Amino acid sequence: MLQLRQLYQSWKGEEPAEIRPIAGAGSNRQYFRISGADGHTVVGVIGTSRDENHAFIYLTRHFGKRQLPVPTILAVSDDEMRYLQSDLGTTALFDALKGGREAGGRYNVQEQELLLKTIRQLPNFQVRGARGLDWSVCYPQPAFNEESVLFDLNYFKYCFLKPTDLDFHELKLEANFRLFAKDLTAEQVDSFMYRDFQARNIMLDKAGNPYFIDYQGGRRGPFYYDLASFLWQASARYSNKLRRRLIYEYYNSLKNYIEVPSKRHFVDRLSLFVLFRTLQVLGAYGFRGYFERKQHFIDSIPPAIQNLREMLDTVDFHYPYMVDMLRRLVSLPQFAVKEDQPLQRADGYKTAETNVYEAHPADGPATFSKYDGKGPLVVRVFSFSYKKGIPEDESGNGGGYVFDCRSTHNPGRYEPYKKLTGLDEPVIRFLEDDGEILTFLESVYRLADAHVTRYLQRGFTSLMFSFGCTGGQHRSVYSAQHLAEHIHSRFGIEVRICHREQGITQVLRPYSQHMQAMVLAAGLGTRLKPLTDRMPKALVPVGGQPLLHRVLQRLKDAGTDRVVVNVHHFADQIVSYLDGHQYPGVDIRVSDESAALLETGGGLRHAAPLFDPHRPILIHNVDILSNVDLRAFYDLSQDNDATLMVSRRETSRYLLFDDHMRLVGWTNVQTGEVRSPYPDLDVAGCQRFAFSGIHVFSPRLFGMMEEWGEKFSIIDFYLKVCGQARIMGYLKEDLKLMDVGKTDTLDQADTFLRQLENG
Repeated sequence: MLQLRQLYQSWKGEEPAEIRPIAGAGSNRQYFRISGADGHTVVGVIGTSRDENHAFIYLTRHFGKRQLPVPTILAVSDDEMRYLQSDLGTTALFDALKGGREAGGRYNVQEQELLLKTIRQLPNFQVRGARGLDWSVCYPQPAFNEESVLFDLNYFKYCFLKPTDLDFHELKLEANFRLFAKDLTAEQVDSFMYRDFQARNIMLDKAGNPYFIDYQGGRRGPFYYDLASFLWQASARYSNKLRRRLIYEYYNSLKNYIEVPSKRHFVDRLSLFVLFRTLQVLGAYGFRGYFERKQHFIDSIPPAIQNLREMLDTVDFHYPYMVDMLRRLVSLPQFAVKEDQPLQRADGYKTAETNVYEAHPADGPATFSKYDGKGPLVVRVFSFSYKKGIPEDESGNGGGYVFDCRSTHNPGRYEPYKKLTGLDEPVIRFLEDDGEILTFLESVYRLADAHVTRYLQRGFTSLMFSFGCTGGQHRSVYSAQHLAEHIHSRFGIEVRICHREQGITQVLRPYSQHMQAMVLAAGLGTRLKPLTDRMPKALVPVGGQPLLHRVLQRLKDAGTDRVVVNVHHFADQIVSYLDGHQYPGVDIRVSDESAALLETGGGLRHAAPLFDPHRPILIHNVDILSNVDLRAFYDLSQDNDATLMVSRRETSRYLLFDDHMRLVGWTNVQTGEVRSPYPDLDVAGCQRFAFSGIHVFSPRLFGMMEEWGEKFSIIDFYLKVCGQARIMGYLKEDLKLMDVGKTDTLDQADTFLRQLENG
């Protein structure tokens, strides 16, 4: 303790105010929370093995260089037996999931989101963490191999299997063990195998973001191991449905870092590691429970046996004798499931493709509906007059919702509005200025969003909303039109509008899919000094609204349901702004580049885990104003690896395209410099256009960024890969665009915005 105190004093330059032991460490190392006079805390560690400490210190520093979420090493003693690290707080993922465990594996939305955040981050840690790592430092061995597998299998045999008194043929079992070990080590993957990836070794910050600890036993090995270890931890009692979702998220996140195997191959390999990991933990439970008589481990055996039982029922393993022995093992009387202890599993009652009726043991069997799984959903929205009756349901489903608008202020009482409808600008202004109709619709939107989401999950085909008022002319028309547009923007599905008393019908066609987007807002904004000496460029006001708001609102109006905003310069101001402003229906995420500005390409790759890997990403500079139809541009870009919005404006630097608008190079007309993957490019024969700062990027390209450094330009990347990938340009002839990243353009921006509003 004295030496740890001296290490702190040497690092901090002052005596610690308080040193308190931290309970619950899983190894022989001792942990202490050390407080300074200013109240700031760090964690001090006293180890018993120099090699183990050396591995942790080296790995932590290496992972820190890779910008992975780990603690920071602050100070190390000369003999490496003591060190100080940053304090990650007191909340472990294990603690945050307590409610779900105690509910028998029924995890709520918040708990599931924590699991999703963790599992999405795991491939980043495994793959990027392995790059440049000196495996010889790993403790106690550098790699996962057949010898270590056989050790664990024999640990299971001697510490668990033999104490059950089950009769088995040791030579036959040994032969299957060797075949099993050979299969487990058949694929050589250069990834970091955490080895002890569990909820107790993951700390959460205030925003629920995971930070990893206790990886000193890691080594080079297959990434399947950690996934199996985490998801089949017996005490967690994850339902099959939740496991499938987490595996899906992991697989899609893994695509951002390596070329992934097929889903079938991935699942087959994962199954082997689930079986191996289950036998591993049973060996540990047997030793700790049967021999050391620790009740916690004895209590953990039944759920682990149940995991094994389910695997044997669902997976065809090709180890005949071992499988036969395991089937006899789970059938032993001491492992039988009692009637008052229901199985911790979810058998599922399939309806729609999303399997929304997967059952929980506490609920009993689910029921069925003849309407499930029929899709696609069409929503019909009516306005009507109560004097003429509620609109009839044509689908036979029962009619949906009817909302009475008559509690809100009626513009029909005033002469100027008597001949107008809720579609006319004066009536819209009257209703919105009064505000009652907006409050009314807020509740309607929440109800509608939840209902539409559920109908989409279940594969229902029809949903109806009707709004009635006195004459079916003002309030009901306004409400019906706005709900229809809200649903169409939020979900991208077909919406049919009928203003019955006005004889007006309209069909809002379905989007091909929801949009996701990234707003590049991390720049220093040097061209906007001195404004950007006190605020980020993203929050510079234009036309009375911050640039960031204008871009986010346009993306929302275009049907975007997920937006990632990267931050660096005055990052806290942008985060505070986003916390205080709501964009209903849009999931806004922040990609933090506070540690280092990564440029456009590096920033995009850094944000990769925050995106849905199955959808293109619309990328928009925060300082661009334009008349681009973002939805239409996104839709036309679906078949390309990337699509760049370009224009004919004069500049010194141009992108070069062939006759089919495929990117082939770049040139600086002032210097004559040309960059292209094609050595014999005929520059004179190319089309020259200027880049607009708006483009659509396919996540397929993330795999081509693996060899790039942390910091790079997206245009440099496009120019490098355009010979292999389909990078296309799109010329909008009537494009109106202004880059307001300079002080002289700010004065012109108000006029430009008025021009856009006036068409």
